[in-house]
Amino acid sequence: MARTIPINPRPTQSAQELRIFDVLRQKLSQEWLVVHRPHWLGRARPDAPLDDGEATFLVAHPDWGVFALVEVDGGLRYDPSADRWQQVDNTGQSTAIADPFRQAENAVRTLVARLCDHPAALPGAPAHGHAVLLPDVLVPPRGLASHAPADIALGLEQIARLPENVEKLAKRWQRIHPAVGNASSRWWWRALEDLFLMPREARVLLRHRIAAEQAQLVQLSPQQLTVLDYLNRKRFQAIYGPAGTGKTILAMHKARLLARQGQRVLLTCFNKALGHYLRESLADEPNVTAIHFHELCYEIAGLDSSRNPPPKELDHWFDVDLAHAVLTAAQRDGPRFDALIVDEAQDFLPLWWQALDSLLVDPQRAIRYLFFDDAQQLRADAAPVEGADEALVLNTNWRNTQAIHSHLVAIEPRLAQARCVAPAGVPVETETLRPHARNGLRRVLQRICGDGGVKPEDVVILTGRSPKNSHVWNGAADLAPIRLTDRAEPGCVRVVSINAFKGMEAPVVILTELDHLAPQKARQMHYIGASRAVHHLVVLEDAVVPPAADGATS
Repeated sequence: MARTIPINPRPTQSAQELRIFDVLRQKLSQEWLVVHRPHWLGRARPDAPLDDGEATFLVAHPDWGVFALVEVDGGLRYDPSADRWQQVDNTGQSTAIADPFRQAENAVRTLVARLCDHPAALPGAPAHGHAVLLPDVLVPPRGLASHAPADIALGLEQIARLPENVEKLAKRWQRIHPAVGNASSRWWWRALEDLFLMPREARVLLRHRIAAEQAQLVQLSPQQLTVLDYLNRKRFQAIYGPAGTGKTILAMHKARLLARQGQRVLLTCFNKALGHYLRESLADEPNVTAIHFHELCYEIAGLDSSRNPPPKELDHWFDVDLAHAVLTAAQRDGPRFDALIVDEAQDFLPLWWQALDSLLVDPQRAIRYLFFDDAQQLRADAAPVEGADEALVLNTNWRNTQAIHSHLVAIEPRLAQARCVAPAGVPVETETLRPHARNGLRRVLQRICGDGGVKPEDVVILTGRSPKNSHVWNGAADLAPIRLTDRAEPGCVRVVSINAFKGMEAPVVILTELDHLAPQKARQMHYIGASRAVHHLVVLEDAVVPPAADGATS
């Protein structure tokens, strides 16, 4: 049985057309693809304008090529002296129609051109051809016109043996318009499936969601504009928001607004990758210093970031020594900022706040905005966020699809207070790892990057382990041709620890390796990692955690 698009025939007034659809579906082998009433845009020649392409049926086979079939009910008459075609009904009445053979020929030509414009295209073209179906009449042995011979005009007798004659038609056109160039690599088949088989909603959601997120950096929602207006009247404010509620976007916008008022602004955060993102995003604002906290310490104190103490002293170095170096530098060189904005404020230690305050011209009156989500707090020794009891609350999830948001609510019940305004999205997937752990990851990557056509660089694997202890890295060679990387790189899937990716986002997230953590910690890491997914989330079996109990927090 052939694959068909759609699964059932489209509505039509032609009983013959429905009968032909059923014969093609039932009698052609499973290698065939049959598309009923397809439409597309393409160019018959590179210098020609875009033209509509359509046919009654499109039939394609990965080894034989692609063919357009146009069906005509009743009889068909051609007047060569006037180059005029007429359709004749069962009462003998005739109606002028466009040349169905030229229609089918132009259709398949524009389709091949469309396939050759696909990003996956290689030089060449598949075998292709056309035919006209005349299920109510016998076709004259000499055909109907010089460009309409009997072997491409399938009448009553030929349609009675339609599968056999479709194969004959394919062999005919393989001689006349054979596959050329790299068509044998079947790139054109992947392009054809992309054109007619890929779910439109999922691909549009994936392709445009990133652009929509970027647009939010320029055009904010009414709620976010209200928050910015409120902050204009406050010199100090803590702002609470669960994952996806736009804390980072608001922090960047507020930094821009203050800088354009002449304020010298420090925007800092706990996560290194997020710090680099903030720096790149605000590089055009000379009055804004956007930087990860520890890199700030190195710069303020004039230290060489490549010279770190021995490993056994690293924790003390990052928790205490760097902050003391900032305090010393501020005493020596004086303060330098008028305003302080902190993202991920829930992870800052008491001494770090002292270091930051030392950099403010007037710590008592300086503008200070602290963005936080205590459900994402990674450090038990972090200082309580000042003003948390009177925090402004963000309650709209802009990042995650509704499917992902619902999944997050089960893990972190407080997120239920947030309203999700994103599209519905595709369901969150859970993937078994049996019989071997790498098999599950391989299946997911094939489904997403192979069958789904998602770019590898749009996929991030988030692990609860450090890179050196991650089983994903140890089995990377078994995932070929998919390549793994630890940084953003075209054509590669990125593997990052959940801690290192906190504050960031990706179109597709695969969550793994939480089974070694205590239940409460695993739920927190699951919440942080899963909330990074913008469009699609896949949870591998070793990252599944039970939902939080009612009223519980991570």
